[in-house]
Amino acid sequence: MAATIIDLSAPIRSGEGRLGMPAHFTTPFTVKEHGWQGSTFSLFCHHGTHVDAPNHFLRDRAAIHEVPLHSLIGSGAVVDLSDHDANAAIKGDVLEERGREVRSGDILILRTGWSDKYWGTDTFWSSGPFLAPGGADWIVERGVKAVVYDFSEEAQTRIPGWHGKDCVIHHRILGSDIYNIEYVQNLGKIRQSRVAIMALPLNLVGLDGSPTRVIAVEGMDMPREFSIR
Repeated sequence: MAATIIDLSAPIRSGEGRLGMPAHFTTPFTVKEHGWQGSTFSLFCHHGTHVDAPNHFLRDRAAIHEVPLHSLIGSGAVVDLSDHDANAAIKGDVLEERGREVRSGDILILRTGWSDKYWGTDTFWSSGPFLAPGGADWIVERGVKAVVYDFSEEAQTRIPGWHGKDCVIHHRILGSDIYNIEYVQNLGKIRQSRVAIMALPLNLVGLDGSPTRVIAVEGMDMPREFSIR
């Protein structure tokens, strides 16, 4: 039986984005004029579906080129939270109840369905569920190596004028060398409770994150450990 690939990445379009930093595409070379096409793009490191490096919030910690690839590839455990209310905290007791199959070394997939409903709207940022500090503690204690979100997990960023020092979720997760794979889509297309996950950020030296193509693969067994050459 063939394995099934599910693309979890949000499309990137020129002119779209937030925080005053939209994506920008140009095509200085065209087939019509030059006989070949060559384009440029400018992107915020945390645009759309992306991976956070620890130095996104923590000084003197790993940049995105230093994030080990084996931390972003592996067995993903789906925790379904699609019945969770808007503007409601995802607490540790909820994750304990629904995440019983999550194992140390997994990539945790938190599925709320929020991005599939509201991506590209202000509602995605202002009104979705969010991760409570106790939920972050549960994630750290469970020993996962990365977390996949289809919602904006940090409640603090909804407050006008927010400051990074108050973003306790990012500090707790990234400070524990667990990597955020943020703002994925299409988690509702995953039919199994366990899938292979691959998230490969660009090798951007010294930067704090990278837009990333993220895929889930059903019907593919992943090793628990990897070696790197």
